[in-house]
Amino acid sequence: MQPLNSLVQDVEDAIASGEDARRADTLRRLTGLFVDMSPQLNESHVDVFDEVISRLAKEIEFRARVELAERLADVGNAPRRTVRDLAFDASIEIARPVLERSTRLDEKDLVEIAQQKGQDHLLALSVRRNLTEAVTDVLVVRGDQTVVRSVAGNQTAAFSDQGLGTLVDRAMADPRLKGILDTRSDISAERMSALVEAAKERARRGLIGTSGGSDEAIADALNAGADMVMAEGSSLILVEDIVAAKPRIDKMEAEGRLVEDEVQKLIRDDKMADALMALGRLANLPPEVMAHAYSAPHFDPLLFVVRGIKFGWPTFKLLLTVKSGRNPPQTLLKSAFAGYEALSIPTAQRVMRFVLAKQKMATTQ
Repeated sequence: MQPLNSLVQDVEDAIASGEDARRADTLRRLTGLFVDMSPQLNESHVDVFDEVISRLAKEIEFRARVELAERLADVGNAPRRTVRDLAFDASIEIARPVLERSTRLDEKDLVEIAQQKGQDHLLALSVRRNLTEAVTDVLVVRGDQTVVRSVAGNQTAAFSDQGLGTLVDRAMADPRLKGILDTRSDISAERMSALVEAAKERARRGLIGTSGGSDEAIADALNAGADMVMAEGSSLILVEDIVAAKPRIDKMEAEGRLVEDEVQKLIRDDKMADALMALGRLANLPPEVMAHAYSAPHFDPLLFVVRGIKFGWPTFKLLLTVKSGRNPPQTLLKSAFAGYEALSIPTAQRVMRFVLAKQKMATTQ
């Protein structure tokens, strides 16, 4: 360990100097020494390197941190604290190498990153080898379309029953994802068929859950569009994003601007969290229900909301356009319009009252 001891003073001097070039050079020499010696180092020796490298790594500029991440990503006994710090970096250029390849991140770290970070970090996680169920459970919920397709195609990733169910739910709106799932060797044809049928039933229930067939008007309204799945590109939205829009919608309501034209403007401006909070406020539905309505693979849940608050077809069409991520196909628009025309306002309002009552019961239990 004598070479390391001789570098410690260099590290102190480099930090004290305030010179980026000197810090980066010192880090390169220190990292190079570690990589060369790593096969002979035990964990206590690695901890010594970790202490010194992590301290210096906090003081260096962006490019040097990217280089450090690249050099440590494939080292089997890389310094844990340093690797973890790089993995949690806000810059994906720094985080990506260790997120994709380093074996020194434990499951707890990976789950925390999946829960907290943005889509670029989630995409890097999605290609890791041997992802556990705890990690993929988060990725399939929080990930966008690109992330979900990537993790579904990762043949070394493990999925829980719940995670697989979520994947199949999303595949109902994404034919390409369905094709990726069909290639997985760990899902038999029989199991895939059962998962698809379960997903169809969940989508069909939509907002109201099971009606038990007791309300013929509600059943007819559901059937008007129940079999039409959203086109490729269907979006998800987080409840937290809708909740965060509350102060802005409170202000709109106080100013008397909580009207259809203003909601349409929010949708056109791609402020979907605000638009959904506004729709929920007018429909007296909580953010959780609105998030489900927007994220559902079928258009029925949004149809009940829009029709129930007496908004017009143009507003519903706008929602479908943004939800699908592009101009919806004519077949979808025709089916949606037919559903809109067939669904009476009293029936839509009755459904929303049912949903609200069910939600209140669930929260009080």
